[in-house]
Amino acid sequence: MRCFLLIMLCFFCTTIQASPLSDMKSSSVTKGTQVLPLNQDAMFFFDYDGKFRSAFDFEHHTNNFRPLNEINKKPKMGIYSKWAYIKLNNSSDQKKWMMSFGFPRLAKLSVYKKTLYGWQDLLNLDESDPFSKRPIQDPQMYIPLDLDFGENIYLIEYQTFANAPANIRVHTPENFLKESHKSLITNASLTGVIAAILLIVLVNLFFNRNSTNVYYAAWTFLFFLIVVDTAGFSFQYFWPDHNAFSGQFSIFLMATVPLFHLLFVRGFLQLKHYHPTLNKVYCAFICLYAMLVPTALIINSVYFNLILSTVVIPVFVYTVTWSAKQKGPGMRTFTFSLINHLLFLNIFTIVGASYGNLIDVFDITSFIKIGYLIEVLLFTVALALQHKSLQSRLLSQLQHQVHALNQTVNTKHKEVNDKEVQLKEKEEKLFTDLSHELRTPLTVMKIQVESLQYNIVENVQDSYNKLMTKIDELNTFIDQLMLVTDDKDIASLLNKEPTNAKVYVNEVFQTCLSEGDPKTSKFSISNKLSDTVSITLDKQTIQNAVCEVVKNALRFGGEGVEISLNTHVHNDDLIIRIEDSGMPLSYEAHQQLFQPLFREEVSRSTLMGGKGMGLAVCKKIVESHNGKIESHNSLLGGLCIEISLPMDSKATIAVSQ
Repeated sequence: MRCFLLIMLCFFCTTIQASPLSDMKSSSVTKGTQVLPLNQDAMFFFDYDGKFRSAFDFEHHTNNFRPLNEINKKPKMGIYSKWAYIKLNNSSDQKKWMMSFGFPRLAKLSVYKKTLYGWQDLLNLDESDPFSKRPIQDPQMYIPLDLDFGENIYLIEYQTFANAPANIRVHTPENFLKESHKSLITNASLTGVIAAILLIVLVNLFFNRNSTNVYYAAWTFLFFLIVVDTAGFSFQYFWPDHNAFSGQFSIFLMATVPLFHLLFVRGFLQLKHYHPTLNKVYCAFICLYAMLVPTALIINSVYFNLILSTVVIPVFVYTVTWSAKQKGPGMRTFTFSLINHLLFLNIFTIVGASYGNLIDVFDITSFIKIGYLIEVLLFTVALALQHKSLQSRLLSQLQHQVHALNQTVNTKHKEVNDKEVQLKEKEEKLFTDLSHELRTPLTVMKIQVESLQYNIVENVQDSYNKLMTKIDELNTFIDQLMLVTDDKDIASLLNKEPTNAKVYVNEVFQTCLSEGDPKTSKFSISNKLSDTVSITLDKQTIQNAVCEVVKNALRFGGEGVEISLNTHVHNDDLIIRIEDSGMPLSYEAHQQLFQPLFREEVSRSTLMGGKGMGLAVCKKIVESHNGKIESHNSLLGGLCIEISLPMDSKATIAVSQ
């Protein structure tokens, strides 16, 4: 009886400790099989601790093998080995087969086959081996398999880039050639398409040189290199004897491309002007990505870059929500491109496959190329729409300018010949006008003086009063004459006084509203100032400057113009922003917008409250308050003017508290 119990106990203990590999299902290749995926039936062991060194340690780790979907996956900084235990039942009529992994290169690959005498070492490749050591000279990683008829057991150790999952499959020689040719043609075509897009981007950069286009050109060029690298062309053709450098090159590309992507998105959306808070967030992430580029090359891993790309997902979600609400040209297409980047690259590729390893069977290189291709196409379309909108809005203005230039060319020769005569006529006219303005008061003053001299006036006091009145008129005229000179410092002529900024801005905006017609214009007002903000300024001149900008928007904005008036505090400055939906300006026009000769000369005599004030005079007024005025194109479609005025020091302290 004791022997029977002992035998039963041993039987149950043996059953409990039996390896999961004993009940493993075999994958079968038959006569009709062309390609067979192996991930579903194979058993895997992820060697996070590096204890499984070779097939000779297999017996110590058999209990650790599990189906791929049952493995407890852990994100790791370093690259670790993955072991695949594969049973292949060959019931076909051929022994020659090929195995693929879905990658152009593997950091390490070892293949063992089980025989009657143990494990037979078939292949060993690592990063020190050149491309010529590959058993099959193809840009993608393929290895030959000699399958015996019946059951074949293989043990495979492999390491992938960023520990991404491999798509292990076996192919017939015919299917291998078909897949190889298809992959070669597809990757070559994709490379050609990206090269064509890159050429378009470079041409656009040549004609539109700005930081946003520079970042986009750099980002597109990096994408081009990623396509070449993931296709296997870089390792095969550029540095076939330096496999380790090929891995460093891949790390550099994956660590650098998010940096230029963020720079381009920040520049396209003009976050510095339209969303300063989000702009600061982007600047912080850009700095972090820049610091992680050398870090990734030193530690030979993009682990921290993938973590940062996971953290940035909420920022992209908010950016998508915000950009979808903007009305600028190309914004909808740009929003779709951000959604594509968020899904394909951040969620599917990084979180799903590479960093998180949540998706077991995943052709990561294809998703990277598809995601980037869709994104670069949408980005290019968005830029094209933006440029097309700008060109169409400037077309009518260019036609007027061309007509004016034609007239200028026709009269230029005559103007050169008559230049001296015209200058002389202008001088004569100036002296004539000046003498005309001075003749009347001087004549009256002379008569009054002579009357007093010969004592022929009846009322001496009345004569003195008339004389003083004429003297006052003459002084007023001289003040006005001095005021219109370009080099006159008008700061001393201003009546500056401390003012509650919020109340004053509301009054100015209400005055601006009276300038428009509700039937032909639409205003939106936003005043986010605190009640404690104080500023010292000349109320009348600043109001005139703001109203002049609004009148320009009404005059050039067209029928149904939308005008946005808002104000806020930024870096101890009071910012007054006036935007319209009219016609945008070119880069050159923005550089000359506040020059006196850019538009028709405006009389400086109305500076202290008169009408007809120009943008050059507005600039002079703002600068006399130690402020500045800037212009750029608005997301509403037209022009945006920003007036920055320094606040009082006490008000700045109150706001910070």
